[in-house]
Amino acid sequence: MATNIFSIGQSALAAAQAAQATTSHNISNATTPGYNRQVVVQSTAGGINYGYGFIGQGTQVAEIKRVYNDFLNKQVMASQTTASSLDSYLSQISQLNNLVADTSAGLSPALQDFFTKMQNLASTPNNDAARQAVLSAGSTLAARFQSLNDQMAQSRTSVNAQITSSIGTINSFATQIQELNQAIIKAQGSGGGAAPNDLLDQRDQAIADLNKIVKVTTLPQSNGSMSVFIGNGQPLVLGDQVSQLVPTPADDDPTRLQVSIKTSSNATILLPDGAFTGGSLGGILQYRTETLDTAQNTLGRVAIVMASAFNAQHKLGQDQNGALGTNFFNVPVPSVVANAKNHVAPPAVATATATISNPSLLSTSDYRLDFDGTNYSVTRLSDNTKTTSATMPVTVDGVDFGSTGMVAKDSFLIKPTINGANGISVAITNTQKIAAGTPIVTSTNAVTDMGLVTTGNTGTGVVTSATVNKAAFTPNSTQTYTYSSGTTSLALTPPAAVTVTTTAGVTTTYAAGAAVPYSAGATISSGGVSFVLSGAPANNDKFVFSPKPANTGTATISSGTINSSFTATSLPAGSKLSFTFDSGTGTLVPSPAIGSATMGTVTVKDASGNAVTVTPPNLPFGPGYSYTTSTGMSFSITGQPANGDQFYVSPNTGGVTDNRNALALNALQTANTIGNTSFQGSYSQLVSLIGNKTNEITVTNKAENARLTAIQQEQQSESGVNQDEELANMIKNQTAYQAAAKIIQAASDMLNVLFTLGG
Repeated sequence: MATNIFSIGQSALAAAQAAQATTSHNISNATTPGYNRQVVVQSTAGGINYGYGFIGQGTQVAEIKRVYNDFLNKQVMASQTTASSLDSYLSQISQLNNLVADTSAGLSPALQDFFTKMQNLASTPNNDAARQAVLSAGSTLAARFQSLNDQMAQSRTSVNAQITSSIGTINSFATQIQELNQAIIKAQGSGGGAAPNDLLDQRDQAIADLNKIVKVTTLPQSNGSMSVFIGNGQPLVLGDQVSQLVPTPADDDPTRLQVSIKTSSNATILLPDGAFTGGSLGGILQYRTETLDTAQNTLGRVAIVMASAFNAQHKLGQDQNGALGTNFFNVPVPSVVANAKNHVAPPAVATATATISNPSLLSTSDYRLDFDGTNYSVTRLSDNTKTTSATMPVTVDGVDFGSTGMVAKDSFLIKPTINGANGISVAITNTQKIAAGTPIVTSTNAVTDMGLVTTGNTGTGVVTSATVNKAAFTPNSTQTYTYSSGTTSLALTPPAAVTVTTTAGVTTTYAAGAAVPYSAGATISSGGVSFVLSGAPANNDKFVFSPKPANTGTATISSGTINSSFTATSLPAGSKLSFTFDSGTGTLVPSPAIGSATMGTVTVKDASGNAVTVTPPNLPFGPGYSYTTSTGMSFSITGQPANGDQFYVSPNTGGVTDNRNALALNALQTANTIGNTSFQGSYSQLVSLIGNKTNEITVTNKAENARLTAIQQEQQSESGVNQDEELANMIKNQTAYQAAAKIIQAASDMLNVLFTLGG
């Protein structure tokens, strides 16, 4: 019996020693990342039946158990990968948010300054300093666009660098997990199936660290190994096989790194960005797709639309040299990149083109042009809307897409706005080239002008009392009286009947073409023109009348404008368009153009906006009607003209102080040129978009990190090491050890007694 007690005490001593060692192990690893508290699991060693009952044989250590809650661990993993993704996203978008919203380094102040300088120019269009200020402000604005784009491009480069770095770290962890798998299998095989707790902790920690970079799913295997999957289920670690990730340039954009997985069979599979929904890598890819791409495209769209709209209006103006305006800004063209898998064999290599035809319709999306052998398709990548056509070109969102030489499965990535902010610049350097004026001017007859010309006359003939009867006068007609000293008479060109009333009151009418006897001081009348000629004209002296009777109605003509159809030949110097109101027909009748002015057809729009295109001279009239010639000139007339009232459109020959086009350019600042908003409004939308997204990520990140902390605390309360608890356990184990020693001592004393009795 003493021997049995000795054995029982020995088992208790061994159990207490194991418990003390485990407790010491817990205390020493309290701060070890990923360590799970271990406990000794004891069980009875059974008993021996002595007839009168079973006497116990002591205790035994069943296992060293790792306190591990798989449910809580999976919750921590899920929350950790989300928090890591949000941390990564927030780090990047915060920098972008600070960039675009900066009140001094952002676009808004440069845009405002540019239009302020334009307003100053409109106030003093002939001031060289004001013109130079516009060019300088334009260059500053272009430079600000470029600076913002450069920093976004640097962010894109940073994303590529982080992708490469993350892939290297992922591969390292994958190898580490695979090695731990092998160690665990070996340890379990040699240890009779006992769990190698420390190796399991190390593997779990490696998986947790991997999970911070890329969201993983795990699947335990029967042999003790752990399979690890990423993305949409691609195996990273499978048994003793490890797949390596590799950074891969996109087929349709070599500057854009993507992630591919190289399998054990050496096959490379491209993983779409959307496959990574967690971890810092997922956050980086999500930031690039959701925010950076949109931000850079939006900034480029603002630059392209602003420059295009400004150019379009600037070309409708007149510079200080009297020439039509040219492009003020250089506008970059869309980016077109052929897919690396496109065919390159004869007869032709595929090419594609993209031309912005309507900047106001531009979106912030990229596009993919595909050909299936029969039909072409243009896919808007932001929402995968597809436009299909059997022929090219095809127009989508203000962009004309074209191609040649495409065969089935060829494709191109087209980014209409990506280069917008990077490529914008000021196209002119000469201040005189700023087109602040408008090439045409309009006018009416404010006072009667007889248009008398006597240049070259050598006699003393003098015209007085010249008047015009508008009711009898043919608009825009000219009368030339030529004096002949041989016959002492006047000849009228073009021939017409002439009435002469002498100073004695005798009135005589002479037929068309007949010589008109000259009588000094007589009143001469023909075709509504009357005048008194006195003095002694010399032979061949000419008196030329080109009357312009004053308008007597209440009508006024607007300042003229032009459109893109206007050219230098539409209204050259010395030419003029004239319109006369006919009260009998209620129409505005164009007179024969003076010089080589051209009118073509005229689009007439009433005050309600209803338009009709007519061929002169049938121009309907009503108060507020507007008129646009097919040669690019426009004006409107308000009020009610009187019969014979005339209106003119002439070339602007003194436009150095004209500011009408400068005012039109200034109006672009608040015009809805980008959808339903202005340049500033569109940029403000970008600032708001990024700001709101930043706030969203910030709030979500705080919530997720708080959730992660709560789950980790719950996990640690169960699996973590509590120093106070372990200290108490150490004292308990020490007491148990001492008690076990007493048992052995008691057994020894009993044996000594037996030995004494036996002696």
